[in-house]
Amino acid sequence: MKIVLIGPVPPPLGGISVHIDRLCSILHDEGIDYVVYNEAKVSDSARHIHSITSFKRFMCKVLFIRGDLFHFHTIDRRLRMMLGLYALVGKKIMLTVHGDSLASQIDHSRFISRWLLIRSLKSIDYIASVSESTTQKLLDMGLDENKVRTLPAYIRPRVSQKDMVKIPSEVIGFMEDAEIVISANGYVRFYRNEDLYGLDLLIELMKELVCISHHIRLVFAVMGVPEQSILERAYYDQLKDRIKGYGLENHFYFYEVIDAPFYPILMKSHLFVRPTCTDGYGVSIAEALQCSVPSIASDVCERPQGTIEFQSRNSKDLFAKVMHVLNHYEACKRDAGNVRMEDYGPKLIEIYRQITGKEGKNRGAVKWGYGK
Repeated sequence: MKIVLIGPVPPPLGGISVHIDRLCSILHDEGIDYVVYNEAKVSDSARHIHSITSFKRFMCKVLFIRGDLFHFHTIDRRLRMMLGLYALVGKKIMLTVHGDSLASQIDHSRFISRWLLIRSLKSIDYIASVSESTTQKLLDMGLDENKVRTLPAYIRPRVSQKDMVKIPSEVIGFMEDAEIVISANGYVRFYRNEDLYGLDLLIELMKELVCISHHIRLVFAVMGVPEQSILERAYYDQLKDRIKGYGLENHFYFYEVIDAPFYPILMKSHLFVRPTCTDGYGVSIAEALQCSVPSIASDVCERPQGTIEFQSRNSKDLFAKVMHVLNHYEACKRDAGNVRMEDYGPKLIEIYRQITGKEGKNRGAVKWGYGK
């Protein structure tokens, strides 16, 4: 069996790229042949990664690539509209929908584009959506219920010393000097003119928390800084100025991630917060809970079991939920530790085998987890 994966892989780090990277590790251990066509413009023959330098050329190239299953993770609407054509010429096609991008494309496309997109989706072999609401939307549009499934993107990382040492010493020092460490991660991005990852909310949160205790610190692992647009860079600078204006320089740290996983930060955190204004699931929440770290997230989508939710964009509700955790920390940490996060990697391999009717050469069991 040969799997062709289409989507981003690190660097840069991100929810989809980390998911594909971990999926590749499972495929390798299962003895399943694979190749990745990378949207992130990085090639690495040793890791079976080829760069997609042009989407237009790649859309034609797919017709000539050999593989038993083509698993698309792309959010590009043009490529999604082509999936039905690939299925028509005999390709086995699977799509994973990360976030609400597909629902947004369906709702905001013009009639012809919307019709082509829906027709394409109905023609392919399987759709896995990380969001139950997107799954239901696809079913309501008449897609085959046997070919659409909600499947969160969480695949457990393998803890390694190599990952631990990638975290800069100044970040570790910042965290170790605090009694309480709050962590968060994401990009400087906008969604419908709002701060997508809620950085503004986190700064206001820390302004309030520092009035209560000077021993609380927050680390935000910000990704994609070199790729920021002019507007995003200007907003990023404004956020830094706001931190200085509030006197939070010693309490709020922007850790600009280059090539390091997030789980080592989580393992040193007391609380994880994800105040996104839209989302698909929140893989980092699952990782935090796996580390027994209480997790607070906005109520914009179905969250992992054990998540403490607050009303999206409501700074007062966020503050109240954080204070609840801090005031009942041992109980909240115990509750987080009792959550057993399901690893969805093996389910993906099972789906691959069902669609292709083929097996890989099993090279032994894969060991996962944090050694809890």
